[in-house]
Amino acid sequence: MDNGKKKLYIVSFGDSEKYRLVLKEDDSETLENVEKKLDSYLRDKFPGDSFAYFTSPKVTEVAWEHRDRYETYPELDDKAIENIKAVLVKEVKDRDDMQQLNSDAPYDNTGDGVGTL
Repeated sequence: MDNGKKKLYIVSFGDSEKYRLVLKEDDSETLENVEKKLDSYLRDKFPGDSFAYFTSPKVTEVAWEHRDRYETYPELDDKAIENIKAVLVKEVKDRDDMQQLNSDAPYDNTGDGVGTL
C-alpha cells in the first residue's frame, strides 16, 4: 500500500501517554497547533508561569512499514488533548508544590536572612 507520503510519529507531552500521529509529508502545523493549545490552556490555569518543558512535544518518527506495531497507541486527537491537559495540570501543580516545599525548608537560601546558617 502506498503511504501517500504520510509519516507516522509517536508523540508525548510531559509525562503523558504516547500517541500516534499520522501527518502528510508537508503538514507540520498539526503538532504546532497542539503545542499552542496546551500552552494557552496552561497559561490560563497558571498565569505567569513558563511551560516549555511540559508543552514541547517529544517526537519519534516511525518507519511507515512498521506502523502496525503502533496500532494500539491512541490517536492524537481532541480527546487525547483533553487527557494530556489533565496530566500536564497535575505535573505543573506538582512542580509548584515542590518549589513551595523547597522554599519553606528550614534552611532555605532565599536571601532573606531568615532560616539560614
